Amino acid sequence: MRGGGASGAPPAGAGDHARLQRSIGPAAVADGTTIAEGQVRSVQVRSEHGGKDQSEEVWTFRIERYDNAGDRILLIPVEMRGRTFEGSISDGDWVRARGRMRSGTLRVTRLENLTTGAFVRARGVPKAAVIVGCVFFLAILAWIAFVAYEGVADSGPPPGFPGA
Repeated sequence: MRGGGASGAPPAGAGDHARLQRSIGPAAVADGTTIAEGQVRSVQVRSEHGGKDQSEEVWTFRIERYDNAGDRILLIPVEMRGRTFEGSISDGDWVRARGRMRSGTLRVTRLENLTTGAFVRARGVPKAAVIVGCVFFLAILAWIAFVAYEGVADSGPPPGFPGA
């Protein structure tokens, strides 16, 4: 088992072990997010298709922590969603994740793999592509509004209208 040994202790350099033993559960942060730290278990990867050429990868796993007797003292289901992922996690890795709890599941887009020292990120559509798409959409709306206005403004009064 990488990183933690049988007791589920964090790998060397992962932080103050005494602090981790005192804080059994996830920590709530002032901005409404939750931070959880522990060992990764039961990693599952699936793809969800939302239409033509739109697929999303979903990683689900549990963050667990065990006491020295081997009894589990923490279990948090975690979900990461994105079009692509940078980095990796494996069963037994010690991680620190920050996200929002929804329906009993911690939803995260980034976590720190304390075993490997790497950051793992779920990536979505690039921001530049979203901005270009929005600008293109607004340009089309502006053109439609311009054509509609010109059609009304240049038509003049209807035939037979007094004063025409």
